[in-house]
Amino acid sequence: IRLVEKLPWNPNRPRWPQKRNLERIDRVILHQSLGHADPSGNRDVFGINNYHISPGNHISAGGCPHICYHYCLDDDGSIYLCNELNDVVWHCKGQNSRSVGVMLVGNFAGPGHEGGEPTAAQERAFFALAEHLREKLDLGPKDFCGHNSFGKPACPGYTASEWIEKLRG
Repeated sequence: IRLVEKLPWNPNRPRWPQKRNLERIDRVILHQSLGHADPSGNRDVFGINNYHISPGNHISAGGCPHICYHYCLDDDGSIYLCNELNDVVWHCKGQNSRSVGVMLVGNFAGPGHEGGEPTAAQERAFFALAEHLREKLDLGPKDFCGHNSFGKPACPGYTASEWIEKLRG
């Protein structure tokens, strides 16, 4: 489901200023939303987008241009395209120019973090999206990792980390 233009953009920031060729993408990084919400407490994709574009979020004091993931997987299994794949979005420091950011909507248990579990629908959506991205971007199973591989231990959580290990073989 395409949300690139349906999600509000930060009016005080230019749209993602950095672009890339798809051939530059060599990995997919899985995240969880960790319970981030907009000021009204909305925790769905629209709420997370509103949190990201608001000043003072955990990524940028001035707010980000847009939600900081390419894809979001909702708890009902919906797969949302939130940014174009050629946009360099701010989902993982040091990895943004070469990776696709995928976020599971939810607050999941991981090292040092209490939370629930992703849904079976999210698991099916993850594996379907992984297959799509493998074909589209010519990636191998080892090109998928969690945000925990880059210094964020609780992200994407225990269960989603197991999905990645299963995918990687």
